[in-house]
Amino acid sequence: MDLGQLLSVLLIAGAGLIVLTTYPYFATGIAYRDRDNGLSYILFLMGVAVWNGLFAAQALDPRPIVKGFFFSIATLGAILAGLGWVLFASTASSTPLLGRRRLAYRTAALLAGIDITLAITTPTHSLYWTVTDDPPVSLAFTGIIPNVGFWLHTAFLTALFGTGATLFAFAWLDGTDVAYTRLYTLSGFATAAAILGSSVLLPGTTSIAPLAAGSLTTIGWIQAQQKRYLRLPRPYRWLSDFLR
Repeated sequence: MDLGQLLSVLLIAGAGLIVLTTYPYFATGIAYRDRDNGLSYILFLMGVAVWNGLFAAQALDPRPIVKGFFFSIATLGAILAGLGWVLFASTASSTPLLGRRRLAYRTAALLAGIDITLAITTPTHSLYWTVTDDPPVSLAFTGIIPNVGFWLHTAFLTALFGTGATLFAFAWLDGTDVAYTRLYTLSGFATAAAILGSSVLLPGTTSIAPLAAGSLTTIGWIQAQQKRYLRLPRPYRWLSDFLR
């Protein structure tokens, strides 16, 4: 097994693990469904699950056209995750209020809808990418030739995660709930960097961005569990110690 194959196996395993965490995380989100922040977390969680699930699903079929289909749906999940992350960050009790919040939400939702529509219909117009038969790194993932729409998508997705991380950064600087706002900030910017870096270096192939987004859902779940039960399941207690 060469380095590319090993990396693919690790990424697929990590993405699969994140999908498996969706059930307990979703149950926690449902408990907070009466709050805007809880609903935002559910949207974020669903987006991350679709993103990781379809990212890993590329390995199920060797045909480029099928991999390209899975990649398109994973792109949909990525946009839903980015939109959910911004909503989650802007509705958190620790972050500052957005100016002209309704206008910002409507603009982000409109751009997300346009991006999703163009991404999943790209086989008909090729504005976003063209699928190739020879992936540059691993046969497990889609190989694409990026076009202008792909770079606009990358910029939009990076901006969504960067915006959410910035909101938490303001809360961190204000000393509000530092243990969590610090982690949200660092993980949010790491996800934005992973999106941009993966798109530039290896467009359409191996990417750690879906897994980085999964770390944010885990932080949110840990925070909610501590507030509800003041105790975490044993596998997560080491993370609780780290947060302190």
